Amino acid sequence: MKKNRKYLLLIPIVAVLSFACNDYIQNVDPLITQAQDELLNNETQLPFLMTGVKQRFSTVASQISCLADLLSDQMFYTSDNPQASFPTFEEIDKGQILLDNNSNRGMWRVLGELRFFADDLIRRTNSISISNAANKNAALFTGYFYGGIARFYMAVYYGLAQTQPGGVIDAGPFIPQSQMLDQAIANFKSAITSSAKDADTRIVNSFIAKAYLVKGDFANAATYAAIGMAKGDADFLALYNDVSNIYYWGFAGKGRVQIVVDNRMNDYITADPKEANRIKLSTLKGTSGKTYYFQTKYPDKFSNFPVMTWQENNLMLAELALRGFGSGNALALVNEVRASHSVGPLVIIDLNGVLTERDKELCFQGDRLIDENRTGKWHLAAGTWQYLPITSDERNANPNLK
Repeated sequence: MKKNRKYLLLIPIVAVLSFACNDYIQNVDPLITQAQDELLNNETQLPFLMTGVKQRFSTVASQISCLADLLSDQMFYTSDNPQASFPTFEEIDKGQILLDNNSNRGMWRVLGELRFFADDLIRRTNSISISNAANKNAALFTGYFYGGIARFYMAVYYGLAQTQPGGVIDAGPFIPQSQMLDQAIANFKSAITSSAKDADTRIVNSFIAKAYLVKGDFANAATYAAIGMAKGDADFLALYNDVSNIYYWGFAGKGRVQIVVDNRMNDYITADPKEANRIKLSTLKGTSGKTYYFQTKYPDKFSNFPVMTWQENNLMLAELALRGFGSGNALALVNEVRASHSVGPLVIIDLNGVLTERDKELCFQGDRLIDENRTGKWHLAAGTWQYLPITSDERNANPNLK
């Protein structure tokens, strides 16, 4: 249940009293508390609009991933933890999520805002006169790319029913996962047409591959992963600062440990101490005296959050090769990832081994829930939520969901 801070540009009117007279300031222009919509329809406002989309993305990325990790088998909530006090987190952990779960309600709202801001940026860009083609392309890339990410998040993290993934756009009808992923892919491909940087294109191609992987379209996934991120490419990050702090730090880390890590993550380190190079943990004592582990991958509130990396792309290529798609050497691809953390090489790899490597490499990034659902390895009993539910707010306001 994250408190979303709203910074309002309000200045209190202070009456300045004088001991010598009763004069006070009167010649002050009317206060401006919001930008007038039509003033944003200008080429000079495109940087402002793009920044708004990226800022909302940073609000969304770690929060939705942390809640997804909590719903998966990678993290959990226990009342034995003296710092734990959010029953909304316990609902998510158990997959018994009420439609008005407040942690999820806030998440659904900001995700919807991300999707709207991105789509609105595209609409504005295409409706105004822009003299500089580079400015137009940058705005369209931002709108299509982040609009694609918003749709991907809806597709893989949300559902209308416990096992019915998908989302909703503009109070419209429910869009099942496969169709929502098709929309995300279309957005990503449109972003590529406006991309001016090869590195950006490779990042987008990795997102396209990931969407196809979730769809089970392994041929297309292999095609795009092959032209996706490559060794040495910088991580694509959600950036955090004093306006938007990383959610893992605030609720599953040193800020406050409400959510702890499954013991198997420490078991990986026990089996091979070098795994601590990529699985970063610390400990706390429960009220019972039991030891629990929590993540320190994000050690402070300004830690940035990896959303796509060349290591993830390598692991997609490895999985796809083992499934008979693409020409990659699965073992070499996995060992390249391990070597990037100074972890020793494996001598053999199979699909289960790749999933284990994904569990380690992509820990605390929201990917475990995706892997559980797409591979049919759900860890809770039947009848539990395998996705975050579309909220009661949306259901009550949307006639298409009644």
